[in-house]
Amino acid sequence: MSDILVTREVAPRHDLGTLVDVVELQRIQDEFAADTGLAMITVDALGRPITQASRFSALCQFLRRDPAIRAKCYSCDAHGGLQSALEGRPVVYQCHAGLVDFAVSIMWGNQYLGAVMAGQVLLSEGQQQLRQILGQTQQVPGDEAGRLLNQAAVVDLSKLQAAANEIAKLANDKLGSEMDNASFATPGTLLGRLSPLPAPDGNPAMAPLLAGTSKPLPLIPLGTLNRRITLEAPVVARNIAECNAAANLDLLGRYLDHLLPRWSQKVEPSALSEFEDLMIGIATSEAVSFGRDISQQVTRHRARRRGPMNRYECQVYCEKLLIRVHNLLEPSARDGKRSLTTLLNEIDKEPTSFLTLNKAATYLTWSESHFARKFKERTGSSFITYVTAKRLERAKFVLRQTDKPVLRIAAELEFSPLNYFSRIFKKHVGQTPSEYRREHGRTTV
Repeated sequence: MSDILVTREVAPRHDLGTLVDVVELQRIQDEFAADTGLAMITVDALGRPITQASRFSALCQFLRRDPAIRAKCYSCDAHGGLQSALEGRPVVYQCHAGLVDFAVSIMWGNQYLGAVMAGQVLLSEGQQQLRQILGQTQQVPGDEAGRLLNQAAVVDLSKLQAAANEIAKLANDKLGSEMDNASFATPGTLLGRLSPLPAPDGNPAMAPLLAGTSKPLPLIPLGTLNRRITLEAPVVARNIAECNAAANLDLLGRYLDHLLPRWSQKVEPSALSEFEDLMIGIATSEAVSFGRDISQQVTRHRARRRGPMNRYECQVYCEKLLIRVHNLLEPSARDGKRSLTTLLNEIDKEPTSFLTLNKAATYLTWSESHFARKFKERTGSSFITYVTAKRLERAKFVLRQTDKPVLRIAAELEFSPLNYFSRIFKKHVGQTPSEYRREHGRTTV
């Protein structure tokens, strides 16, 4: 294989995409994938691709069309790469879809930059002993996905070992030689040598080839990855003018993800001042009375809240504030015009606001049949399916971030009868609410 070329001038933020000659890396990656028959991709610290996929399996191409599954694939890649960084070796694991991958981490000093990922195969033997990087492997949904899973290549573990060692060796010999502070998962006889951890007899400690069913090391993002995300007033204001609450709620979610420290999952109320001031400023720019309304809401909250807030409490409070600003400033709130856009916007603000076809059709003064047809043309799904999906997304968030009883969550999201919630949740998510909480719930410190 050819050398991997690296730019000589290192960016202060140590972003992998700026350190590596991506065009040349892509060429080398394509060649390596062609030689080994394995799928390959290089990702940054958040699991986001910095190269195009090489020889991706038909199953993974199919699954990544779904934004929700694609996000989970990114998470899986990020966790696999980080686990390799923590253990100092290439790591073989099962992804959430049941395929086998390996990750070779790329470090810059103490900073985890990303990883080279490869695999998307099934093992001829030993697969059940592999760790599952995101907890229990989920059943691949749908007949088509199941058919594609059965078409996945079956390989011996030794082939993955050889490929992982070759990638790690390439990174150390070529990429590492041009980046003095860079280090990589170290190749060795058994998929990596843990050189910092000598064995009792003085010999180098060898990493086990398979992780087995033992609990993996905690997947905790390194502090050097804490990049602050700010909310830009022009972007938020434009989304309000376009009645796009979904876009602003997404911005808010990503802002809070980076605002809260990973260790404690709590912040002081004062940490939300930047967001509160932004909401007051946007409202005031439209009308002084609007700014006063939001300012009073902030003042009341500050008077009530004295202790640290967890992620869920921050989300609920900030969402209420953001939606209040939307309700005050959106053009439809003033001119009274209603459309499918405003209806979808209202559902984004509150997923239980329209639970029946009749209520939604009445909101637009349309017949139910006309509404159902236009709604499906616009969204690609039926009204009930769409609203149910929105409520389930909210349910998943509450399950992850709180200890609320399942029946209480069902009641708050107006699932009736209450036991219907568990059935519909398992149908769409593949797990019961309790199983989902056990796998994805936050760890309180």
